[in-house]
Amino acid sequence: MEISNNIITVESRKRRGPSPGSCLLTSDFRSSKKGFTLIELIMTIIILGFASLIMIPFVSSIASSPDPVVRQRAISLGQALMDEILAKKWDENTPMGGGPIGPTSESARGTAVPASAIGPDGAETRVDYDDVDDYDGLAATGNFVDQNNSPFTLAGYSRSAAIRYIASTTSTITAANPVGTSAGGASATDTKRIVVTVTSPRGETFELVALKCNY
Repeated sequence: MEISNNIITVESRKRRGPSPGSCLLTSDFRSSKKGFTLIELIMTIIILGFASLIMIPFVSSIASSPDPVVRQRAISLGQALMDEILAKKWDENTPMGGGPIGPTSESARGTAVPASAIGPDGAETRVDYDDVDDYDGLAATGNFVDQNNSPFTLAGYSRSAAIRYIASTTSTITAANPVGTSAGGASATDTKRIVVTVTSPRGETFELVALKCNY
């Protein structure tokens, strides 16, 4: 009889649920869950505001930066023409296989040399260009032709070349007077400056500059 009473007591406790003492643990666990205070929210907003001010210049620079593919194409377009020009003779009168023309001694450099005038000689066309200054004034936009007369298209790009004699030794090279005139004769010197200019569809301008000496 005593055993059955104990069983009944245990079962009755199970039906009644946890003891009052166990409710304290549940109550403490729920009370530990709390939100942000007003000060914490204000500090978060201030920090995010400063972070956004720091990021704005970076976002703007990324949005306005030129497309690297467009820039690479422009540089490649200019480099291709520059390589072609540098592979030519210094002047129409340069001997086959190379070699200087006119005065070549150190004291004579900077004086007139018997060089041809800048620009194509006679009825030369692009496929006939055989010396550096033939390329002076060459320009194209969108549709281009290489020296093999093979056309190719790059919409939005433009390319041009300008060839000038470097100013003589008696005329200092400055920003105001970087080169001599385009004509030959008295203005001719032993060095020519080659400038290839390329403009991309974004309006960026790239200049490739090289020198070709009388040799």
